[in-house]
Amino acid sequence: MARGVASGVAVRGAQALRPQTDAVIGQMAQTPGNAQAGAMDQLISALVAAEIWSRLDALFVMAAGDEQAAGVNWAQPLVGGLSPVNSPVFVPWSGYEGDGATSFLETGFLQGGGLYQAADHHAGVWAVAGDSSGCAFGNSRNRIHLRSSAGQLTTRSNCTTNRQVGIASGFGHTLMSRRAADVYQVLKDGVVISEPVEAITTVAAQRLILHGYAASGTEGSLSSWRLAAAHFGAGLTAEQGAALHSALGRYLAEVGSWA
Repeated sequence: MARGVASGVAVRGAQALRPQTDAVIGQMAQTPGNAQAGAMDQLISALVAAEIWSRLDALFVMAAGDEQAAGVNWAQPLVGGLSPVNSPVFVPWSGYEGDGATSFLETGFLQGGGLYQAADHHAGVWAVAGDSSGCAFGNSRNRIHLRSSAGQLTTRSNCTTNRQVGIASGFGHTLMSRRAADVYQVLKDGVVISEPVEAITTVAAQRLILHGYAASGTEGSLSSWRLAAAHFGAGLTAEQGAALHSALGRYLAEVGSWA
């Protein structure tokens, strides 16, 4: 599927779409064409089959044809969506890019208010462009910094200590997942690259944002990565993390966001 997928075309072909897919499409102002709708259905079907779909608070696929569609929360399409703050740049079929200074994306979620709990949570982002030492996701105790100038991927998984691992590139899919109080996993492009032993702290009921982290009504470490997708919710196994990477990567390749 090339960039600029046709819109306003009937979405049903020979095979009916999943009701979850229909619900997402129902919140898009421009109806996806058959090819894009099929790719959406394939992604959602893969996440349902891997028992990931029911563990999502949010799935934002920002590699979309317009800003309205980019803001829809696929996991909960009737519960609001992304809110751009201070004009992050939207690039059709590629995603949102921050300015590293003032712009970011509100997700509408507080930690602890959904499936994202203290000892049972995951978060991930897929970066396709940009370059920044800033944060791509989080709040004061939950953060993903995709790559520092020293080549380090930095995470916090409901803790107050940064944990780092060397990384060649900040681009691609980065995911952290915690399913225990004393350890969590960090995955890069579907592969576990680190298992930090780090105990949880009490939940801070703070916002979860993209292109930075939120803390006590302020935002810090704003970044200029271009994010094609982001997701978070309950904890995932390493196998589920790999399945999510594969399914999301296939979709992003279909729309021309990721080779």
